[in-house]
Amino acid sequence: MASRKPSERRISAFSVEPEIIINNTLSDQFTVIEVSGLDRPGLLYDLTAALSDLNLDITSAHITTYGEKAVDVFYVTDLTGKKIESETRRGAIRERLEKVLAG
Repeated sequence: MASRKPSERRISAFSVEPEIIINNTLSDQFTVIEVSGLDRPGLLYDLTAALSDLNLDITSAHITTYGEKAVDVFYVTDLTGKKIESETRRGAIRERLEKVLAG
């Protein structure tokens, strides 16, 4: 039997595009942040650390993985217990989470 040489480059099974949805209509009390992207070791830690650094309180987190795709949903408030209403603030949150997903 001839031995096979392993492929020199690894082929990814799926293309996972990062996506961040920040929604204030899904909950009466919380801003809901849905983050999806390519799963990797430490991703959940990096996401929660970023939310904490942004002075957000995570009230509830729902963590799901579909193969290579992580889908994490966070119910958050600011430090005063209010939803994130400012468009500028939501933009800063989105930008920070995009950096986390980029690795």
